[in-house]
Amino acid sequence: MRLAEALAGRLAIWGTGQEGLGLAVLALARGVEPLLVDDRPAEAAARARALGHDLPVVAPGAAAWTAVDVVVRSPGVSRYRPELGAARAAGARVTTAMALWLEDVAGERVVAVTGTKGKSTTAALTAAVLAADGWDVELLGNIGVPVTTAYDRPPAGVWVVEVSSFQAADVTRTPGVVVLTGLAPDHLDWHGGVEAYYRDKLRLVTAGPPGELAVNAASDEAVRRTAGHARRTLYGPTGRVRAAPDGTVELDGAPLIDGARLGLPGRHNLDNLCGAVAGALLVAGRPPTPGAVARAVDGFAGLPSRCMPLGERDGRTFVDDALASNPSATAASVAAFAGRPLTVVLGGADRGVDPEPLVAALTAHRPPPTALVLPPDPERLAGALTDRLVAAGGVVRAVADLGEAVAVAASCTPPGGVVLFSPGAPTPEGGGGYRARSRAFAEAAGLDAAGGRAPGRPVPD
Repeated sequence: MRLAEALAGRLAIWGTGQEGLGLAVLALARGVEPLLVDDRPAEAAARARALGHDLPVVAPGAAAWTAVDVVVRSPGVSRYRPELGAARAAGARVTTAMALWLEDVAGERVVAVTGTKGKSTTAALTAAVLAADGWDVELLGNIGVPVTTAYDRPPAGVWVVEVSSFQAADVTRTPGVVVLTGLAPDHLDWHGGVEAYYRDKLRLVTAGPPGELAVNAASDEAVRRTAGHARRTLYGPTGRVRAAPDGTVELDGAPLIDGARLGLPGRHNLDNLCGAVAGALLVAGRPPTPGAVARAVDGFAGLPSRCMPLGERDGRTFVDDALASNPSATAASVAAFAGRPLTVVLGGADRGVDPEPLVAALTAHRPPPTALVLPPDPERLAGALTDRLVAAGGVVRAVADLGEAVAVAASCTPPGGVVLFSPGAPTPEGGGGYRARSRAFAEAAGLDAAGGRAPGRPVPD
């Protein structure tokens, strides 16, 4: 279904965040007044009025689904909500803005980046490589620019779009190129289990017709679940675009760039660069030039809240990795600081994801690290860590909040060490999201969230 078809019937938009309201504005500009559905209808109506529109808003349980032809859900609204089941049973078609847009740009050059971790960095690097190689590029999607903004702009030479599992679940068309950065359990409460999560995530690949697929060879799960894909290209530790043991990124065996030039910590970021080169190669039909890759890398400073060093205090490096919302993501960041004294600030909402990858990474780290565990759900993670990390010589301690975590970390991390905020769990309800946690961590450390000492801010002892 394309946007024009969705607008031809009676339209409901569930969710009034940036994407939902953007779609509502598009509909109004085309003469269609949508019904807004939101779990907090009064707040949703106020947001719509702030944009200059007085639209009807109802709670999901009060929606008359028989009076609706199409429901466009926002990414945060699980496709498994019973109210959406009722809408389908009443004959309504349920979709997303991402699914509509991918139908509308069918035939154009599109690189869609998905995966459990590394999506944003890989997508941003892909766009940077293509732009440096002379392409007119637009970067949008889950990275923070809704696809709804693309409808009133001229077509791009290449669209680079980050796609979350929430967005991929209802996709009906596979884009020309998909980059899969890896698979590990995540968002199990939204999807209803790990198999449903993998199925929904891979819907971007399986919807068809088949396109080009680049898969991170470092992810055994991603490699296994795409083994039958006829047009698969591997990257990372092996494949056409490879990070050699010395850190050199190679394309078809020829050196392309020294990976150290990227300047971001961790082997996983070298894999992200390899994924970006692979995506650019597949969508352009030719390799990017070494000069283009070098210009892209030299101009890329990393993304906030993604293993981002904020600065040093008393010889200790403070690193914000607030977006690491699952154990596998935090495990990759822990590995980035091998050989350095490490204090890791962990914790958030317990969504039932197995902490084993994180426990194993912390237990293997040398020297043995300190783990500081935040509320509100510390029990399972702290228990798993206490059983093994303490036996390996590490320390596990519960803390009340990020302020206490930073104070404790400053006192127990020796000079030359790293204080890493990498929660390994989603932000708790009411926590303001990862950006709010990033700011709180930076403020507690007396550093600016963009890196460097915050002017006029006291440094905690």
